[in-house]
Amino acid sequence: MISSVMKLPENVIAHILSYLPVKRLLLFKCVSRLWCSLIESEYFIKLHLRNSVHGSSGAKLGLILQDTCFLTPKIFSVADVGSPNECVELGGGPFGYRTRLLGSCNGLLYVCQSDMEDSVQYKRSGKYYVSPKIALWNPLTKKSHILPLAPIQVTSWSPLYGILDSLKVEYAFGNDSINDDYKVLRIVQQIINPGGMADPDKSILKTMVYSLKANSWREIAAPSHLHYIVSRESVLIRETFHWLPIQGHGLMNIVAFDIRREEYCTVPLPNLESKSSPCYRNLGVLGQCLSLASSSSFHNVEIWVMKEYGMKDSWVRLLLLEQSSSLCYRSGPYDLIPLAFVKDDNGDHKVLLKWMYDRSLIWYDPKLRTYENVQIDGAPWLYQSYIFVGSLVSPLPPIMQSQNIDGRIC
Repeated sequence: MISSVMKLPENVIAHILSYLPVKRLLLFKCVSRLWCSLIESEYFIKLHLRNSVHGSSGAKLGLILQDTCFLTPKIFSVADVGSPNECVELGGGPFGYRTRLLGSCNGLLYVCQSDMEDSVQYKRSGKYYVSPKIALWNPLTKKSHILPLAPIQVTSWSPLYGILDSLKVEYAFGNDSINDDYKVLRIVQQIINPGGMADPDKSILKTMVYSLKANSWREIAAPSHLHYIVSRESVLIRETFHWLPIQGHGLMNIVAFDIRREEYCTVPLPNLESKSSPCYRNLGVLGQCLSLASSSSFHNVEIWVMKEYGMKDSWVRLLLLEQSSSLCYRSGPYDLIPLAFVKDDNGDHKVLLKWMYDRSLIWYDPKLRTYENVQIDGAPWLYQSYIFVGSLVSPLPPIMQSQNIDGRIC
């Protein structure tokens, strides 16, 4: 059968192979030099990624899980959360079993070393520095790249509370398709009075961007309102990072960062129909649209989507999630994040939600208005989850890909 396929034109072969999972493609590199060269080509990697991303928005949805119960958390992959597939352990990442997941984009995971204490350095000048260890990792191809260190100078700290308690570090990772680059954004907020009440107006703020193409960091200007973003992972859509502002500080828009332009901007929030202040608000992505889950009471959640990105009037209320007896056993409030639309076997859409109280996953059926816990065979008891699309994208800078001399490849 393979010999018959090899007689086809190369573009036809590429089209057929681009719909296969990464594991099979890695095996098919051994078929011939032609296939190996094709599968490793930049053209094919982008073609395969485009088909994989398109497929993830339909019936299949992959996940990456990390066990949060133990000091040496294991990492697992789930090929399709909507099917009874078991999760598969991926083993240690670039930092072994000290690898902690931060997020995912186009088949690449950005991870850090979990024990931050090892990153503390002391200089003779009396200044303290922290150098967090960050890496990009493709868990399917087993390749990884540890980013160059970008030390953080600690200008204020307390001997009682230590160095790390005075720092708040947030990361975001995404793709710049126009410049064919992947970038990491680092936001560092340094608290002036560690151990006391944190005052954002009296803290030091610095942001840096890492470019995989250039394999280097550079500092960029940080707007003052960055002090008031919610301390949760960013939401990536349209190659822009998004964060919700902390309520009660006068900032009425979503804070955003354009990856291509490397500039901060704002995106308008909807005019919520509820007159009372929301108890919980979370950003997400539904149907390739920016979405917002807003809870104005203990057990009711409104799901909003922005139909036309950047336009305030395009926000529409898509769903109202009301209190359900199937979830009444949960002691936590309805603090939910919308993750994805997924088609079931009948072609109907279900909504995948993350319950922030215990990080568990829930299916919501809009037609029946029912909830159901997501069952994943072999999954840890408690875990952190990220949407994952398997790809052949390399985590290495271009110069290392061409030379293939990076000693930090797993």
